[in-house]
Amino acid sequence: MIKKHSQSRILLARRAWQKSTTGMSLIEVLVTLAVVSLIMVSASNSVLALYKTNNTGTRALTQISSARSALTALMTDLRSVAYGNGGSYPIVSMSASSLTFFSNIPNSTGATRFQYQINGTTLSRSQVSAGTPPTYSGVPVSESLVTYIRSGAGSAALFRYYDRNGIEVTDMNRVTDVASILVSIDVLAPGMSTPFI
Repeated sequence: MIKKHSQSRILLARRAWQKSTTGMSLIEVLVTLAVVSLIMVSASNSVLALYKTNNTGTRALTQISSARSALTALMTDLRSVAYGNGGSYPIVSMSASSLTFFSNIPNSTGATRFQYQINGTTLSRSQVSAGTPPTYSGVPVSESLVTYIRSGAGSAALFRYYDRNGIEVTDMNRVTDVASILVSIDVLAPGMSTPFI
């Protein structure tokens, strides 16, 4: 009888122990939820950071591509610089942020007057054909080449002018002294604070 009684107690104790160890306590559930929540928050933050980096890179590449296209157009026009149809000197006016000149472009009768300038944060090009008589008084055809250009304090000048000896021309009225032009474009992607060109 004693054996049966002790065996039944042991069985009851085992059943009670098995019941208490088969489920999870409230604290274990809360700790598990907290850990899973932290993992989910970290994973979502990583995905968001990756998306932002990819988006910034895409915008930067777009801006670099448009800056290169603008430089190609500018260099093509500058390499064909010519006297105006009325005999005007090839460079009409110049400054750090603007350049007006005459150029013989393909499929054009005579020289065309071009003006490249920064308006706010946009590099634009306007052109006027000579007309008859060659007064260049027609309505200019304008186009925006690059947006989000950094200009002003802390940025490189768009145009820098040099004479035949390689000395920088700082008097913008001495257009006849210019032998070469250095073009620099600082481009920002929307939302960026530092240039990448």
